[in-house]
Amino acid sequence: MSGYFLTACLIVVVLSFEVSFRRSWNLSRNSELLGPAQRLAVRQRAMWPAGCGLICMLLGWIVLHFVQDKLVLSVTGSLIMLSASFFTGSFIGFMAGTVNRV
Repeated sequence: MSGYFLTACLIVVVLSFEVSFRRSWNLSRNSELLGPAQRLAVRQRAMWPAGCGLICMLLGWIVLHFVQDKLVLSVTGSLIMLSASFFTGSFIGFMAGTVNRV
């Protein structure tokens, strides 16, 4: 893999971390006076970006399974890597934003 692609993956991780962290931190900060069921709903809303990244990554793996030995293998692998980067950044941002808050 080229250095530019790995740099792009690192940028995706950092940006998705920042967006997910701010979203989960704002949602959890405003949920201090809520009941347990409402806190769970807030936590689920904060988890949406990471869930979307996971779904995209799984769909990429399914596509990769069906296009093995084809020409587009490198493109599909690159998309899976970018989806994995997005999922990783979003999940870490979610975890960092909700620690001891929700």
